[in-house]
Amino acid sequence: MGRPTEPVDASARPRLRALAAYLRQLKEEAHATYTTLSERTGPTHSPGYRGASTLSQAARGTHLPPLETVLAYARAAGDPGSRAVQQREATARRLWKAAAIEKARPHLAGRGLRARQVRTPASLGQALTRLRVRAGQPSYSAIERATDAAGHRVPRSTAHLILRGKVLPSREQLAALLKAFDVTVADGVAWQAVRERIEYRLQPPAPPRRWGGYVCADADPVVQDYLERRERDEEIKRRTGQIHPDETYEEYEERMREREYQQTADAWLYEDYHEPEDCHGSEDEAERQVRAAEQTTFRPQLKAMAERVTPTRRDADHA
Repeated sequence: MGRPTEPVDASARPRLRALAAYLRQLKEEAHATYTTLSERTGPTHSPGYRGASTLSQAARGTHLPPLETVLAYARAAGDPGSRAVQQREATARRLWKAAAIEKARPHLAGRGLRARQVRTPASLGQALTRLRVRAGQPSYSAIERATDAAGHRVPRSTAHLILRGKVLPSREQLAALLKAFDVTVADGVAWQAVRERIEYRLQPPAPPRRWGGYVCADADPVVQDYLERRERDEEIKRRTGQIHPDETYEEYEERMREREYQQTADAWLYEDYHEPEDCHGSEDEAERQVRAAEQTTFRPQLKAMAERVTPTRRDADHA
C-alpha cells in the first residue's frame, strides 16, 4: 500500500488545480499505483514511456506538465483502444489547454499584432511566439515531435530560427507549427495568407514597364518606410491610450481630423470681435452733408439712365 497522496496546493492556479484533480480522479478510478500506470505507458526505452515519478509530479499540481505526459497519463488510466480512453484524452487535453492559457496570461500583456500588421518575418516570428506561449510554451524538442506527428517535421534549429524571425517558414512548416500550437483551421488559413503576403513582399521588385501598365508602389522602399513608421506610431499611440481599444488607426486619424476641423471652426466662429462703442450714435455734421451731396448728385444720374433705357425697350417691342 502506497503512502497517501498529498492534497493539491491551495495556492496553485485554479485551472492547474482542476487539471491535477482530474488526473488524481483517473488514478483512483483505475485503482492503480503510479508504478502500474508507468508500466502501461509502454516499454522503458520507448518514446511514450513515462516514469512513475513523472506521473506523480503531473498530478501534484505544482507546475504545468507537458501535454504528452498528460495524454500518456489519461491513456494509462484505462483499457487502451476503448472509447472511454478517447474521452479521457479529450477531457485531459481541454483542461491542460485551459491551464496553459492561464499560465501564459502574464506573458501576453498588451495587444498582439493584427494579421494585417504582420509584414515581415520578424513580426511573423513574434506572432508565432505568442501562439507558442498560449499553447503552454512547449520546448523545441516537443515542437519537433509535434510537427513530426503532424506530417511535416520541423527540426529544433529551424523552429528556433522561425520563431526568432530570422527565416520565413514554408507553407508546410507553418501548417505543422500551427497545428503543434493548437491553432484552429480557420485561423491557420488566415496565417497562411499572411505568409503569402510576406513572401510576395520579399520578392525583388520587377523593373517598371516602359509602355503602359501599372507599377505597384507597395514594393517601393519609400512606401515600406512609410508603412513601418505608421506601425510604430500606432503602437506608441495604443500604449499611451490615445487610440481606443476597439478603434483602428484609420478611425483614429479620422477622429483627429474631425477634432481639428471643429477646433478651427470654433476659433473662427468665436474670434474676438470689437464692436464700435457707439455704432448708432450721432454722426458728424460734415459727414451728413457729404452723404446728402452724394445722394443729390446720384439721383439725377440714375433717372437719366432710366429714361435712356425705357424708349429702347419700347422700340424693341414695336419692332
